[in-house]
Amino acid sequence: MDKTANRIAAVAECVQAFHERFGLVGPATKEELLSRIPIQQEEVRELEQAIRRESPERIASEAADVLFVAIGTLLRLEPSLAALALDEVIGKNNAKTHETHHVNAAGKVVRRA
Repeated sequence: MDKTANRIAAVAECVQAFHERFGLVGPATKEELLSRIPIQQEEVRELEQAIRRESPERIASEAADVLFVAIGTLLRLEPSLAALALDEVIGKNNAKTHETHHVNAAGKVVRRA
């Protein structure tokens, strides 16, 4: 695992400790999950602004903030459901190859026709 991947794992540990410090333990209610949406949207907006107008260092910082909140949402879910969803995403994306998918004009990896 490279240094960045190791740091991403460390972020997950940091998020878990953050949640425990503030009493955010156990599966979240629907209301709590809904309350996380504006937080995630704000972080994505800040990332977009950084990409458009700021330095690579700011872009990296804002991308890390987006990741922090997204990991936090996963950690607020029932652990087996979060693990299942992560495994599904990993499996789907590991199965994509240049033979099955391509990068379209918008820069998105999509299934070949």
